[in-house]
Amino acid sequence: MKNLTYLNILLFIFSCGSEAQKSVVDYAESITETELKTHLYSYASDEFMGREAGTEGEALAINFLKDYYESTGVSSGSTDGSYFQEMTVTDRSGNSIDSYNVLAYIEGSDKSNEVLVITSHLDHIGVEADGQINNGADDDGSGTVAMMEIAEAFIEAKEDGNGPRRSILFLHVSAEEKGLLGSKYYTDNPIYPLDNTVANLNIDMIGRVDSLHIEQPDYIYLIGSDILSEDLHDVSEKANQDYVGLTIDYRYNDPTTLVYETGRWRENRYYYRSDHYHFIKNNIPAIFYFNGTHKDYHAPTDTVEKINYALLEKRTRLVFHTAWEIVNREERLTLKEDSEIPSDD
Repeated sequence: MKNLTYLNILLFIFSCGSEAQKSVVDYAESITETELKTHLYSYASDEFMGREAGTEGEALAINFLKDYYESTGVSSGSTDGSYFQEMTVTDRSGNSIDSYNVLAYIEGSDKSNEVLVITSHLDHIGVEADGQINNGADDDGSGTVAMMEIAEAFIEAKEDGNGPRRSILFLHVSAEEKGLLGSKYYTDNPIYPLDNTVANLNIDMIGRVDSLHIEQPDYIYLIGSDILSEDLHDVSEKANQDYVGLTIDYRYNDPTTLVYETGRWRENRYYYRSDHYHFIKNNIPAIFYFNGTHKDYHAPTDTVEKINYALLEKRTRLVFHTAWEIVNREERLTLKEDSEIPSDD
């Protein structure tokens, strides 16, 4: 009996030790295509009516996100604890829109005053005149559910005693489709000082494969990683090499590279066309994660069954690994000495 008791004690100690030794890989593996698919089949369903900013569909979306973060134990990032940043913005046509950003927050430990902001846009383009719903599974349902899974992985790590050293703000911005208005509103009215914001990782469309990569779909476009900070680029490259192994395509780092969209060739200008732009304008280094456009871009046919969930899992894990290094490294990411804040002229 004594021997059995001693054995039980040893097994208990060993199990506790094993739990404490969980690695970044263990947390990354909690990000699964199954969970991503489950989230997206809800978020990009007809129930949300295309999630247009200022509509009932957006209200359903923001409450869906709030409920998720509350259920996973991720705190509110807003000043009043509501998870919402209320805003009134004006679209390109001069229309006033009452809308909301959603903010979730994981506080860091010894470097908690420094903040990494991870973004995706929660809105889409709503309902067509003929009643067809633009569900926006890729744009940007894919980025939204990726953020949800990344947050869950980080809160699991924190609950295990492996929380981030720097804080993380999970910022779901709205009114992106109206002109990047939610991210502009946040950077004009930041909850956390921009001077303490170390980087922005922006996820906008990571669930599909574009026409240039049909034969080799294991890729992701990264835009902006080395423009303001070589450190950020190096962290990103190492995360991919050590853990994920995607082909990184940098062709759209040059905004003048041509792309075929909406029936014509045009300069891509992607560096200025998603929510990271308002962070780089404030000299905050950023990476834009992107799969490129496709025939279902801004169409009712951008639907959940067309998402490549295994690839979405892999791309989400890349963002997670990059974020993990940024928030846990000793030194804050540094800016290039000759970096220039870009202007969309």
